[in-house]
Amino acid sequence: MHFRDFHVSLMRLSAFFCVFLLSGFLFSVKSQNFQSELLIGVNASQIDGDALWGYNKPGLLAGAMITYPFSEKFAAQTGFLYSAKGSKHGKDDPQFFIWRLNYLEMPWTARVLAFEKIYFSGGITANYLISSKVDAGYGFVSSRRGFKAFDFCYLVGVAYKPLDNAAFQVRLVNGWASANRLEFFRNRSLSFAAIFYLGKSR
Repeated sequence: MHFRDFHVSLMRLSAFFCVFLLSGFLFSVKSQNFQSELLIGVNASQIDGDALWGYNKPGLLAGAMITYPFSEKFAAQTGFLYSAKGSKHGKDDPQFFIWRLNYLEMPWTARVLAFEKIYFSGGITANYLISSKVDAGYGFVSSRRGFKAFDFCYLVGVAYKPLDNAAFQVRLVNGWASANRLEFFRNRSLSFAAIFYLGKSR
């Protein structure tokens, strides 16, 4: 993909993202069925196949979600999240290496109230690769190195809601297959996030 084509695609996705958030927020305010949520947290990531071990790469996780409750216990969710992933050498790895992969996540999940104030969720997500940088000890340089534009993953999570307008979530996201066309590199991330509900919480 040429830089110009990539830039145009990114601008279109960003514009759609803004329209989605504004439309979702306004609709959720007017509707008794939809609930808007803001999410911010951190990823701990790794890449299967890169010879580095452990969830050593920290990264920002932030965005917005919309929830549609079908009942008091069951709901569907979608949204957009900025998700910084990649991999990083650990203390036991013989080489210095950091891989930064920045994605725009588009998850589709189902959420179930399992116990009082505790929710389980699961689903799929299509992740668009915004940028890729590597540092082998000489500073970061842009390099996609065969990484695909989209990475399709499955996810599971658990959330605890101690307050009416806030919750805390732990989420595991794993790639269905390799995120790279040239080598087998599969993304994995474990995230910890705070969720803030806009308007009346359900």
